[in-house]
Amino acid sequence: MLIMIIPDLDELVIESDDGEVAVEELGRTVLSEGQWTVVAYFVRTRIGSDPWQGPILWLHRYQKMSQGWKLVSRFKTTQPDQVEKLSKALQKWSQDYSS
Repeated sequence: MLIMIIPDLDELVIESDDGEVAVEELGRTVLSEGQWTVVAYFVRTRIGSDPWQGPILWLHRYQKMSQGWKLVSRFKTTQPDQVEKLSKALQKWSQDYSS
């Protein structure tokens, strides 16, 4: 398995139109920084010339290495309605459990 090291997360490009699957980054936010960094990406995808699908959420966890950053794990929603459900749940939890 090839391990890809990313020199600088700020220069990481998620957008891709290589091959059959195209990915377009709509937004990103860093959820945590440090030796272990978590970045949330809001993306849409399409296969070939089909219409764009999404948006969906990707969560990527990176580990700091001497040469840069290594992608260690990722989670991707698969349906646009999952993003809406997650957003509603986070809003509710924030209201219910904030001091």
